[in-house]
Amino acid sequence: MKKILVFAAILLLTSAIVNAQQPWVTHKVDNKVSIQFPTTPKEFILGSFMSVEPDSSVAYVFTLVDFAKVANLDSAALAPVKATPEFAAQLKTGMIQSLPDVNLSDFVIGDFKGYTSYSTSGFDSKKKRYDMFMFIIGTNFYSLSIVTAYGASLENRDKFFASIQLNQ
Repeated sequence: MKKILVFAAILLLTSAIVNAQQPWVTHKVDNKVSIQFPTTPKEFILGSFMSVEPDSSVAYVFTLVDFAKVANLDSAALAPVKATPEFAAQLKTGMIQSLPDVNLSDFVIGDFKGYTSYSTSGFDSKKKRYDMFMFIIGTNFYSLSIVTAYGASLENRDKFFASIQLNQ
């Protein structure tokens, strides 16, 4: 009986070691921001990187948009409007245009280490969950999103959002 218990303990320990999560990969976005992904991200369109869990149930997406390039807005023009509900509503409208099947909640305006931030979440018709955290530094708009299949674990959502490091 004692040998069976020792064998079971060894199996459990081996299983825990085999299933232990690998360290996350740090991705330097630019000279201002680094974030961590569970696996090495791949750039799927210019400025957007994605990492997918092995079972494809969770996708981690990062996008960088320079408002100076895409909207001809400099930081002086952004400063007085970026923390307004009207600007947040415009951001939401833009997101909905690129994600037409997703029903997003209103953006919550906040502060991230002294920078204006936004958060939202929503679901699509396939019950995928979308959680987003965004912030602005200068004219750069940084967006982290997690797309989770229905019923998949949200275990790493907060870890992904908390992995943001400012390179100063």
